[in-house]
Order: sequence, then C-alpha cells, then structure tokens
Amino acid sequence: MRSFLFVPGDSTRKFESAKKTAADALILDLEDSIAPDQKVVARGITREMLDARNPEQKLYIRVNALDTDLTLGDLAAVMPGKPDGIVLPKCAGAADVNKLALYLDAFEAASGIAQGTTRIITVATETARAVLKILDFENMSPRLWGMMWGAEDLAASLGATRNR
Repeated sequence: MRSFLFVPGDSTRKFESAKKTAADALILDLEDSIAPDQKVVARGITREMLDARNPEQKLYIRVNALDTDLTLGDLAAVMPGKPDGIVLPKCAGAADVNKLALYLDAFEAASGIAQGTTRIITVATETARAVLKILDFENMSPRLWGMMWGAEDLAASLGATRNR
C-alpha cells in the first residue's frame, strides 16, 4: 500500500473526486472532518460511499475514538458495507486495539463478513500516553495491519503551541 487519501465522510462530491485519483486506499473520515451535529448523518453517507466504491481502491473508515461513545454507532453503520479496514484514532495501546478487534468480531458475524478480515490501522501517537505505550503494540490482535502518526493531536495533548 503506497498511499492513503482522507475523504470527509459527509462529502459525496469529494468522494467522487477521490475515487478518480491514483490513491491505493481512501480513508472515509467520521472523526475530525465531521462537525459534531453531523456525525450521525455522515454515517449514512459513508455507508452509501462503501456501496459506490472504486474496485481498484481499498476503503478504510476512520471511526470516532473509543472514549467518545460514538465508536459502536460508527461501526454499526459502516460494517454492513464491508470496509477493508478501520482506522482507530487516539489509540492508547494494545487494550484499545483488542477492544476494537472484539467489536469487529461481532460486527463481522452480524454482517456476514469472514472473521478476521477487517484490518485495523491505529493512529498511534495522538496522545502523550500512547507514545509511552508504543511497545504495547507488539502484543495485540493480529488484525493490526498498520500504524499512523498523529502530530497535531499529540502536540495538543502535550500542551505544545505553534511558533509561526
């Protein structure tokens, strides 16, 4: 996998444009790019995007973080569309990945998806705590397929400010 392109989960216009790119995978975003009052609506739009996929591209969904009480609703909305994977933001270590893996086991069974096929990519460094637990990632679910870095949220977690 060479390239990922983030697409707001509430913008079919941007999704249609992104499908025409050479990106290997699209990450349909239900987290940071969606206004709080639009999150439920974005789930339905994202589900429709899964049905309209470009077969040449993988589709991943960035759900809301586990501590938001939105994750299960996100998964319930998108898993019937058989995404290739889930991007887990603000992941604090193995326990978070294993919790998501357990959720995926249930949603795969309910959606008729072969067990263990939905991959997990974590955004592994969005919090100071996550950086300290980075070694935990070697002892977790085999669903873990990749890791991303989250510099902006990490800076906020550390209380850092920009100097521009």
